[in-house]
Amino acid sequence: MKKIAFILYSLEGGGVERLTLHLINGLLDKGYNVDLLVVQLKGEYVEEIPDGVNLVHLNKANLRSSLLAIRSYLKVHQPDILISAKDYINLIVLAAKKLTRVKTKIIVSSHVNISEQARRLPQFKNVKCGISFMYRFADDIVCVSKGVAEDIREVSRVSSEKVHVIYNPIVTPELLENGAKPVYHPWFNEGKKVLVSVGRLHVQKDYPTLLHAFKSVCEEKEIRLLLVGDGPEMDSLRELASKLQLDDLVDFVGFKNNPYPYMKQADLFVLSSAWEGFGNVLIEAFAMGTTVVATDCPSGPAEILEYGKLGTLVPVGEVEKMADAIAHALDHPQPEAVLKERASTFSIENCVRAYERLF
Repeated sequence: MKKIAFILYSLEGGGVERLTLHLINGLLDKGYNVDLLVVQLKGEYVEEIPDGVNLVHLNKANLRSSLLAIRSYLKVHQPDILISAKDYINLIVLAAKKLTRVKTKIIVSSHVNISEQARRLPQFKNVKCGISFMYRFADDIVCVSKGVAEDIREVSRVSSEKVHVIYNPIVTPELLENGAKPVYHPWFNEGKKVLVSVGRLHVQKDYPTLLHAFKSVCEEKEIRLLLVGDGPEMDSLRELASKLQLDDLVDFVGFKNNPYPYMKQADLFVLSSAWEGFGNVLIEAFAMGTTVVATDCPSGPAEILEYGKLGTLVPVGEVEKMADAIAHALDHPQPEAVLKERASTFSIENCVRAYERLF
């Protein structure tokens, strides 16, 4: 059985980290030998490292200083395949492989529309430039959505045969079990409609558009909004909520290890992102049977919602259209069974089978 290695910067609470552990679990169940390289052993998911994994702590201060450590690992352990996630880590891994003569196959994965990210966040322009030069040295490139794949083909200019779409392993038995756990928030017991959004409080998620749209819907409906997550925009979003006189109608509940009961109890889940790689939270909301409104941002939501068949898609940053979509969705929820069936296609089993074909 092949020896598969994964590399992460840390195990802090991000979607890529959680999904990588899901994939590792699936491969372990299939009998693969799995190494997990971690630049810094810290974060919420340290305790969730699966039994049976050979943990390799590189223990470096930053990613750049881990280059030689990764090269050394490749020369000594020579795994059959090394899988890297996140574009800035991918570049370091590819550089390390170039410094060795080992036959390890390098699979890099991309979880975000890098062109959109570089356009909106200037610090990612160097990463985009690195992709245009370095991705040609990858054996395969896995993208989490068709939109990300199209972008990577354009940016990297590699042959289409190298670029593959493999959807994230999102739906697990644990997710469904966690969603069934109780959640204690008074708004779920007041008989009013409750909207929920889950994600990092970051400019990427464009929560100001959601708050303005929510304010508009409040003029017609008695509703509440729960924002689950933490991040650098927390203070500015609280100030905006106060400015819009929403203090009693919006609750910032912070980061939750288990956000799924909030999704399950919600009347509507809203994604207001300016850009995404895929939009994992939409699948998680579907798995909870919750109707969704999402921006038609690059990339992912349109694919997940089957281009509007399974939920309303609205243009990025359009407050009035988002408000209209929220009001309509509250009055016309999607059938739970249909949403759950759609979510079931994004399973660990399907993801593992796709990676095995790639191996």
